Amino acid sequence: MLTQQMLQQKNLLLSWAAIQFSLLLLLQQAFAGWVIAIFALLLLYRLLSVFRAKAAISLKLVNVLAGIIAITFFLQLQQAGVLHFMLQILLLAATARLLALQHLYEARQLVWVHYFLIACCFILHQDMLIAVFILLVFAVNLYSHYRLFSPSVSQVNWSQTGRSLLIILPLWLAMFLLFPRLPPFWQIPNANIASTGLSDTLDPGSIEQLVQDDSLAFRVEFDGALPPRQQLYWRARLYEDFDGRRWQVNALRQNASRQRAADTATDSSLSYRIIAEASQQTGLFALATPVSSSSNVFISPSGLLSSNKPVSQRLSYQVSSSLAPVTLVAEQEQLLNLRTAPGNPQTQQFAYQLKQQYPQSHDLVQALAEHFRQQPFYYSLTPPPLGSNSIDAFLFDSRTGFCSHYASASAVILRHAGIAARVVGGYQGGNWHPQQGYLAVRQREAHAWVEYLHNGVWQPFDPTAAVAPERILDSLDSALPEAQRALLDPGWRQLAILQNVRQQLMHLDYYWSVWVLGFDDTSQRQLWRNLYRHLPAIAYSVAALFSIIIVLLLYYRLTQSGTDNTPQATKQLYRYMGKALATKPPSLPVSAFLLQCAKRYPAHDVCLKQLTALYEQALYKEDAEALNQLKQLLKCHKAELGRLRRAIKNA
Repeated sequence: MLTQQMLQQKNLLLSWAAIQFSLLLLLQQAFAGWVIAIFALLLLYRLLSVFRAKAAISLKLVNVLAGIIAITFFLQLQQAGVLHFMLQILLLAATARLLALQHLYEARQLVWVHYFLIACCFILHQDMLIAVFILLVFAVNLYSHYRLFSPSVSQVNWSQTGRSLLIILPLWLAMFLLFPRLPPFWQIPNANIASTGLSDTLDPGSIEQLVQDDSLAFRVEFDGALPPRQQLYWRARLYEDFDGRRWQVNALRQNASRQRAADTATDSSLSYRIIAEASQQTGLFALATPVSSSSNVFISPSGLLSSNKPVSQRLSYQVSSSLAPVTLVAEQEQLLNLRTAPGNPQTQQFAYQLKQQYPQSHDLVQALAEHFRQQPFYYSLTPPPLGSNSIDAFLFDSRTGFCSHYASASAVILRHAGIAARVVGGYQGGNWHPQQGYLAVRQREAHAWVEYLHNGVWQPFDPTAAVAPERILDSLDSALPEAQRALLDPGWRQLAILQNVRQQLMHLDYYWSVWVLGFDDTSQRQLWRNLYRHLPAIAYSVAALFSIIIVLLLYYRLTQSGTDNTPQATKQLYRYMGKALATKPPSLPVSAFLLQCAKRYPAHDVCLKQLTALYEQALYKEDAEALNQLKQLLKCHKAELGRLRRAIKNA
């Protein structure tokens, strides 16, 4: 018995160590590298001590070590953020408890801390596959919890577990669909998490680095047909401050008031739904001029969408956009986008020449596009480095650049020509999946273009379309030479089977986002309205279903009562020893079979003789008290009878 207890303790320690390694993997994005190393070393030490059968570290030493580590975490609080600090302390508490664990009864707090940490994983992750992995970790912790409190010889009753699930799952589904979506009673503290996607600064090289990231930026589902690819310009940032080399979002834009625009959609408007990936930024994405949106996002006067807090989890929102260009907000906006920076004298001279030849802004822009189209300009993911006068070096020396180079140079030329202009950062295009009906936009679709002021509206101008039209009409891959495509797709990702698996997983994850993560209070209210509208039909259907079930149950009971004459005592024996009694010869009485088993399996002699005596008394004397005692004895020896069944089966 002692050996069995030691084996159970070893298995539980290994399962808890595996749970904590899994939690460390799931929460690693909330921890710095040195924090991950500390936890990994502590867990490895505990694993080695388990395999070598060494005693646990003394509780006093563990407390001193945990205190030192906690102080270190506290000193890094400002860099890590409050949320990450809380996760670190929770995982440290679990790890310290595991290090000092000597007896199983000391692990009660450990499994509950694990439950809290497993729940916290959903703060950082919403992907379907990761959710499945988190649920597996939860199942392992639940099983270890059961083993912690159950007798060492007990077995999981899978049939009873299955029946419980059949009851729990419909209740869970009903609560998910119908229970009111209440706002949280607390606020999750801010965490310092590196943002992804476009930043508030645009300089030569920033877009090139971003397009090498193949992760999803957002997915779009259109209410109607897919628009032409030339219209898929997803606005996200306005860069209006230029210092001679880099562009930045103006401080007034960052602090601009946000509003929810009135619905002024016209016949040329588009209605679509976006599921944005977590970016830790407030900026969102929209086509052309958004005119209405769902309640969880805001529309600024400049036509940009934003959330009221950083997007730390997937965000689903509905937008309607007018295909008309964004209008001028105020004269201050025009003056802001006429400012020029010193330097780049050749660019200034070139702008003055264009202005003299083409006084009208629209004609000047067309001439600039023709200049890019006719001169030997090249579109490249790896442009050469530029000097201090970066615009001059690009326009008149290297003539090789990416979309940010062309957009930046065009905006500077237009400003020197007296035309208000700004650089727009966002995404262009996307990969359409017709069977699933959504557009997947990845970070590699990051793009920069220009908006210039003409007749009171900000007209879009994309110089990349003049240099590399394939980028706009098809994809980035078709606009780059073959040697540079390898920078976008590593060799392992080009395997057809991996691409297919990756696509299928992405589609499953999309359905998870739409049906589960996207089921918000608006969807729930719509569900309630539909249920109320069809309430009579639902009531009749439920009543008919229950009537059919009741009739079938009554029929089953009547047929069973009319044909089944098996005594209750025999039924009880078959209930607990069914597979063992199935090996009994038909001519051999049940009592004689039980006595034979008692002789063949001495370990169960006492139990079987007691069962035989009570069985015969209940069967032949019709003693109700003996029948009740037989039922109680069968329940008490359920585990022993299970071992007997396995012994008879293996004989």
